[in-house]
Amino acid sequence: MSDPRRHPDWEQPADRHTQLIDPVITVQQLGRFEVFRKLQTRIDHALVFSTTKGGYVAFLPPHRPGSTRGYTAVYEVDMGVHHVRADIELPSDNDAHQFVVVVELSWRVADPALFVASGHRDVPRLLLGELEQTARPVARRFAIAESAQAEGELLRALPEAGPLGRDCGLHTSWTVRLRRDQENIDHQLRMQAIQHGTAEQILTEELGMRYDVQLDQRARRQDELTTGRALAYGGQQHQLALQQQQWEHQQRVELSRQQAELQRVEAEKIAFYQWHLEQGGVHGWALHLAQHPEDSALVMRTMREDQLQMIRDQMSLVSQVLSDGGAERHELQGPKQLALRAMNDILNQRLPGVPHEPAPPAPPQYPGQIAPQGPLPAPPQGPPPGPPPAQPPAAPPGQYGPPPTFSQWEPPPGYGTAPVQPPPVPEKQAGTGTDDGRPQP
Repeated sequence: MSDPRRHPDWEQPADRHTQLIDPVITVQQLGRFEVFRKLQTRIDHALVFSTTKGGYVAFLPPHRPGSTRGYTAVYEVDMGVHHVRADIELPSDNDAHQFVVVVELSWRVADPALFVASGHRDVPRLLLGELEQTARPVARRFAIAESAQAEGELLRALPEAGPLGRDCGLHTSWTVRLRRDQENIDHQLRMQAIQHGTAEQILTEELGMRYDVQLDQRARRQDELTTGRALAYGGQQHQLALQQQQWEHQQRVELSRQQAELQRVEAEKIAFYQWHLEQGGVHGWALHLAQHPEDSALVMRTMREDQLQMIRDQMSLVSQVLSDGGAERHELQGPKQLALRAMNDILNQRLPGVPHEPAPPAPPQYPGQIAPQGPLPAPPQGPPPGPPPAQPPAAPPGQYGPPPTFSQWEPPPGYGTAPVQPPPVPEKQAGTGTDDGRPQP
C-alpha cells in the first residue's frame, strides 16, 4: 500500500516471488481527522486495521474498507504460500551423537488479524522452534544407530502435538526426515564398503568355482566331442582304406585276367600264323592276301616266278637223273621214280605247295635184279591211305574264324595296316646252277 502524500512507517521490498520470513509487508499510521482516501494495495494482500480500543479488524482480499475513520494504523499482510527447508539437530541418547532432521515446511497466513496481534516477525523460526520443542524429547529415547525407529516415532508424535503456528493464525504443512550425523554416516559407509568388498570377494570366489566347474564340464564335453569326431573319422578312413584295397584287388584281378586273355589270344595268334607259315607256298601267300588284298598282282607274279623256277630246277634234276652217269642202276631206281613223279606234277599243272597223292611205293629190289624198263605205272586213284592231313589251328577269338580257302579269305579287322613284303626268292648260289635253272656241271 502506498500513499503519495505520506510515507509508510515500515515497508519491506518484496514481490510475489520473494522468500519472506515476515508476511507483514507495510505498516502505516493513520491520522485521526484525515478525510477518506482510497488505499492503493495489492489485490492478494489482506489489510488489518488497528482500532482505538486496541483491537484489529481484517479485510481479506478483495474486500476493502469504505472509510478509514476510527482506525489508527493499517497493516498490509501477504496471504501467499511460502516454502521453507531447514536442517536442525536433535540429540540422541548419547550427547556425543546427534540426529540431523531435514524439515520442509509450507506455511501461509490464515488469520491476518491474529497474526498481527501475535507480534511475530520470523515465521520460519517460530515454526521450527515449535517442531524442535516437540521432537527433542522423542529423539532422546533412541540411540544414534536407531535413526529409522526415531523417525517413525517422530512422525507419530508431531501430529499429536497439534498444527504448527495455529496459535499465531498460520496454516502449516510439514514433513521431516531424520538421519544420523555425518561422522556416523561416514563410519557406516566405511563399514558398508568393507562388507561390500568382503561380499564381492566371497561372491567372486563362489562364482569362480562355479565358472571352473562349468569350464571343466565344457572341456570334458569338448574332449568327448573331439574323441567321437576322431573315432568317426578313423572309422571312415578305415572303411575308405578297405574300399581302396578292394578296388586295387579288383583292378589287379581284372588286369591279371586281361593279361591272361591277351596271352591266350597271342598264343592262338602265334599258333595260327605258325601253322600257316609252316605250310609255306600257297598257304603263306593266301595269308598275305587275306591281310593285304591289294597285293594280289604281286602275289600272282611272284608265285608264277616261283613255279617257273621250280619247274626249271625239277627239269634239270630229272635230266641229270635220267642221263647216263657213273652211278649204278639200282642206286638210281629211287631218284628216277621221284623225277618221274615231279615230271607228272609238271604235266598235270599243279602249283607248288599244293598237297597231292603220295607216290606209290617202289617195288623191292633184290641183288642182281634188273630194274624194269619203260614208263612207270599210273598211280592208283582215290584218297591215299594213312592219317588225314593236318588241320590248321583255330583262329584267335574275336578276330578269325575257321581258316577259309584262298577264294573265301577276307582280311580281318586290324590287318592290312602295314604292308608285308612277299617272301624273297632264294638267290642262286654261286657255282650251283645256271640262269635256266640247270645245275652247273
